Amino acid sequence: MSSSMLISPHYKLHLNPTLIPRPCPNPTKEKLRTFHFCTPLSPRPVAAVSSFLDTKLHATPLQSLRPYVISQSKPILLGWLCSAVSAFSLSKIVPRIGQFSSRLAHIELTAIRNEGLLLGALVAAKMVASYLQQAFLWEAALTAVSRLRADVFGKVLERDLSFFEGGRDAVLAGDIAYRITAEASDVASTLYCLLSTIVPSALQLSAMAMQMVAISPALSLISASVIPCMALIVAHLGERLRLISKKAHLSIAAISAYLNEVLPAILFVKANNAEFSESTRFQRLVSADLLERLKKKKMKALIPQITQSIYLGALFVFFVGSMVVSSGSVDGSGIVSFVTSFFLLIEPIQGIGKAYNEFKEGEPAIQRLCELSRFKPEVTEKPNAIPLDHVAGDVRFIDISFTYKESAPIVLDRLNFHVKAGETVALVGPSGGGKTTLAKLLLRLYDPLSGCITVDGHNIQHIQLGSLRRHVCLVSQDIEQ
Repeated sequence: MSSSMLISPHYKLHLNPTLIPRPCPNPTKEKLRTFHFCTPLSPRPVAAVSSFLDTKLHATPLQSLRPYVISQSKPILLGWLCSAVSAFSLSKIVPRIGQFSSRLAHIELTAIRNEGLLLGALVAAKMVASYLQQAFLWEAALTAVSRLRADVFGKVLERDLSFFEGGRDAVLAGDIAYRITAEASDVASTLYCLLSTIVPSALQLSAMAMQMVAISPALSLISASVIPCMALIVAHLGERLRLISKKAHLSIAAISAYLNEVLPAILFVKANNAEFSESTRFQRLVSADLLERLKKKKMKALIPQITQSIYLGALFVFFVGSMVVSSGSVDGSGIVSFVTSFFLLIEPIQGIGKAYNEFKEGEPAIQRLCELSRFKPEVTEKPNAIPLDHVAGDVRFIDISFTYKESAPIVLDRLNFHVKAGETVALVGPSGGGKTTLAKLLLRLYDPLSGCITVDGHNIQHIQLGSLRRHVCLVSQDIEQ
């Protein structure tokens, strides 16, 4: 056959006919020897190549993180054990504060010294337990997200080539890099916030609530009335924060993708005097990101101020408490202990609200990161695929038609050619003519719309992918210096 071939998407190839064997169903009886050009092909409609199966690929953010969290059960349990020690120490500190204030009023030096030493020991125990809690839970969160990041990158490498070349559900390289780096770090912070809040806050909340009920059930009931109101406010603002955060993630991802696109192409930017237009385009992206981030920061600044309005309830407790003291049902030290417990009760409630808002803020990052690993491949290996132990090199393209997108023109239209074992063939033609497409089809990086490709008489769709690609060498034209 000819040592050079011109494959163009705009011209139909007329081939000199010759008989060839039938290695697959319905092959053509044409063999490529010479090419003659005629009028350009008019685009014709293309049937759908394939579609992703609609299966259970959309897990919730917490379901996506669950296996990675479970894998870190040991440091998580140790962290929560330290939280229990911290909450226990705090439950013992609160009544001691009331007793200590009573000792100060009566100036009992020996009792003051003993109470002070005991308080100091309890505070020290709480501080050590709090430090160990943070250390263990940060270890769990960072390790879990590191494994998630590695798994997501592994899944990205398994995706079809069309995912990287503008096909269905394609994501720009800069966006992928941003998700695996910056957004994965956001996921770690969100996970730590959840781990360090759920159990520790529940323990502290329970301990302080029991202290308050033990001192005065009536005051406890009055104090609890402000909690449902705050919970409703936090839930509403958290949902708004999630929507704002999602837009902020998309805006910064757009900047990252743009930079990864334009900087490697700086030669073409300068050659076409496009510095001003690219700078203007970047300014638009930066301005959009600025607006979204300002909305996010303003919402994050507003939420704590609203949740802190619960402290107004403390004034009401003081007012009611003064009436209770005057009635003689609770003494002054009891009121001090009750108010201290009330303020320490507010802290975990605020913590739970903060964790909820942090989760809503980080939810888009979790979704975008895990989306990279949820896909159904278009090019799959058949269950009964065979390995190729030895390859002679006989290659046939039989009635091959191909397009990169359903709505795009045909790139190859009923193409047929035969390369015998030992032959050297050069494909010559302009950029976009289909030369690289042939290599991609031979490697089964894409499947054709119709026709088949054989290697030594074997349809490549019946060959194991790893075995096929092991026998094909691809040398890129983009060589790094």
